[in-house]
Amino acid sequence: MKDFGMILALFLFLSPAVVLAECSDAVSNGDDAYSYARKAYNETSFDDAQDYARKAKNAADDAKSAAEDCNCDEAASNFDDAYTYARRAYNADNLSELRDYARKAMRAADAGKDAAENCR
Repeated sequence: MKDFGMILALFLFLSPAVVLAECSDAVSNGDDAYSYARKAYNETSFDDAQDYARKAKNAADDAKSAAEDCNCDEAASNFDDAYTYARRAYNADNLSELRDYARKAMRAADAGKDAAENCR
């Protein structure tokens, strides 16, 4: 019975560290999503911009999953928005449309990062 109590105490002690690590992952992936969306926005080649938009989309999806894992609903919602805008940027028909969605993805990813940092 003492072993069970010690295991339970150890679990309760380490649980907050796991949550912090997951929120840290949300911030890191959110930063990646922002950086890739910014690169897509500033790119002059449509093909290269589309590649950055794809990377932003994937990073935003990873950030959303990490935010959900640490129960940070506001960050998860913002990262979901960033994912949607980055997906639309990736599927855009021209560079102008891609830039419009990449700019929106940047703003949503930045908001998600801020929200995830406050979940720590």
